Amino acid sequence: MFFAVSKLTFETQAKPRDARDLAALVEKLRTRFRISVEIADEFHKGGDAGVIVAALHKDEMKLSSLIDAVSDACEDSGFGRIQSENTILEDFESFTEAHED
Repeated sequence: MFFAVSKLTFETQAKPRDARDLAALVEKLRTRFRISVEIADEFHKGGDAGVIVAALHKDEMKLSSLIDAVSDACEDSGFGRIQSENTILEDFESFTEAHED
């Protein structure tokens, strides 16, 4: 089983009115992809708009494709282009072994 956590940051500087648009985008992503999505904390502190995405899948390539599809959906949403994408994609067993005490 593999997990992925990805932070997608939008290129445009968010304005206060963008909060509703970003919340609507998060809900659309949850519904369409059945993933966990939250608005990045920086946005609530007046910083860049972004979302944090988390997902699980038994196939690494399908999980990678899912994250790419989420990124594409964000860009196609009209909210703005993705400025940066930081993703961790790991196998649970490998991750556990690497982080054992």
